[in-house]
Amino acid sequence: MTPEAILLLQQSVGKIVRLTSCDAEVIVPKIVLVDPMDEEIVYEMLSTTDESKYEKFDQQPAYLLRFSERERCD
Repeated sequence: MTPEAILLLQQSVGKIVRLTSCDAEVIVPKIVLVDPMDEEIVYEMLSTTDESKYEKFDQQPAYLLRFSERERCD
């Protein structure tokens, strides 16, 4: 992930963004936390193009994502 994308994510805490992975999955999350030291993003899932990868819950869980798993941030 580029330094510009990391900065954009840090400025987007509490906001909704669009993340694209190297395998073309598109996630629309609400960003909860961005940790540049550990290169991790904590987010609440709003939608994804690959729902089969995630368990279904009654409540909206938070997920952890590593910078290396994302290709682009819009």
